[in-house]
Amino acid sequence: MKIHRMFGLFFVWGLVFISSSSAATRYVNVSNATPAAPFTNWGMAAVAIQPAIDAAASGDEILVAPGTYDLPSSEIYVPPEKTLTLRSTHRREAIINAWYQSRGMRIDGTNSVIEGFTVRSGNAGFAYGGGIMLVRAATVRDCLVTGNWAAAGAGITVSSGATNSLVEDCTIEGNTATNGAGGGVVLYENSHGRIHRCLIRDNGADYGGGVFITEGGSVSNCWIIGNRAGIEHGGGVYMHASGTTNPATLVNSVIFSNSATQHGGGVYCAGPPASFSPIVNCTIVFNEAGADGGGAHAYWTRFVNDILYFNEAPTNANLKNGDLGCVISNCCTTSNYFWPNITNAPAFVDAGAGDFRLATASFCIDAGTTNGAPRTDIEGNPRPRIGTPVVLGAATTNCDMGAYEYGFHFNSIETASSNAMRLRWDVQDVGRYRVDVATNAAADPLHPAWLSVMAYTQATVIGAGNYAVHETTATNPTPPMPGRAIFRLSVDRATVGKRSQR
Repeated sequence: MKIHRMFGLFFVWGLVFISSSSAATRYVNVSNATPAAPFTNWGMAAVAIQPAIDAAASGDEILVAPGTYDLPSSEIYVPPEKTLTLRSTHRREAIINAWYQSRGMRIDGTNSVIEGFTVRSGNAGFAYGGGIMLVRAATVRDCLVTGNWAAAGAGITVSSGATNSLVEDCTIEGNTATNGAGGGVVLYENSHGRIHRCLIRDNGADYGGGVFITEGGSVSNCWIIGNRAGIEHGGGVYMHASGTTNPATLVNSVIFSNSATQHGGGVYCAGPPASFSPIVNCTIVFNEAGADGGGAHAYWTRFVNDILYFNEAPTNANLKNGDLGCVISNCCTTSNYFWPNITNAPAFVDAGAGDFRLATASFCIDAGTTNGAPRTDIEGNPRPRIGTPVVLGAATTNCDMGAYEYGFHFNSIETASSNAMRLRWDVQDVGRYRVDVATNAAADPLHPAWLSVMAYTQATVIGAGNYAVHETTATNPTPPMPGRAIFRLSVDRATVGKRSQR
């Protein structure tokens, strides 16, 4: 059985929604034959989303059943006087289809939440936000935003007034900015918007093909893959800061296989003098620029614990240090820049398959610094790992370079019998381990029921550059083993690694 690495599969734990005692729930079902305002049960559910929004009061929740919700000629609109939660009852199966006649959604209601939708085929024309436009602070969670068009910010635009908005656990792919920046997402002007745990893939723009960040915006724990800057710079990410107190931030992310016609195939950072926008613990690989800086082209940027390798450009294939104004420390690239950097190629588990976890022999292991590094890696694993190898009689406090912290991962998952899976996994650190399987992952991917299948204790530290491989067979007590299952490896109650089988 072929094993697929899952991009963009995220689990959200402990979601709690607090509302006033007077809040109501409104219902939407495109297939309902007896809609009747105020849409307070499934029997009288609205057949379109906007009437339920119009009937709702601030603080209400709107539940939307699976189906395709075609927009006649106008966007779904949450007005400023209403704070609403719009939630699909089945993950991404409520589809908002604008047929390129209008924008998908415009959210003016402060602190509104949009969760679990597919938003496609929106068109904002010469304006921003073809899929979703956030005018005031809001959260967009676990949505698929695809095939949308706009002058800029084609997938999602976080405007300057949408302060501290959050886009998390979303897939943003195949969107096109026709006359500006941000094919996937724009974090605009002092919004301080955040993009977290998102897959941003195959978007296009004049510049900032995947993401365009200005003034205080941040991107963390994201996969940014295959995006294009068709005229200018920043195939994956374009960053711009307005000054020393308001930098843009890129952390814990993989920037892979993006392209720019001019500079910065992976990342272009155009900060003013002394802004020092941080790019920390990122893996920037296999990107391409037509002019300069295949991996990154940067001015006044602080690179820490980054891997910039295997990129292509006519000059400065991996990193262009514009005006020599960058600080580059504890990075893996082809020039050492006089700081504690390394030039050895980063050994990945399987770069050809898009697996950029560090291989056991990688020089990037324990070569980073904890100074300014995030406390977890791209998958939420602790940084540095618990019980890292002993160096000169004392535990090292160094973390690894790149988006992944080495130490725990599954090597393979294979079918052993009709009701059993054989798992091989390796570990470098001391600790108590448990392997669990989620047998109902297909039915409820956000809330799987975990079944413990194995416990193990690694009592001694394995030497640096080595690892111990373990094998166990996981048996489903109620055969057969499901066609899709998710396994996790835990250490002292903290989940430190996940791998999926399907």
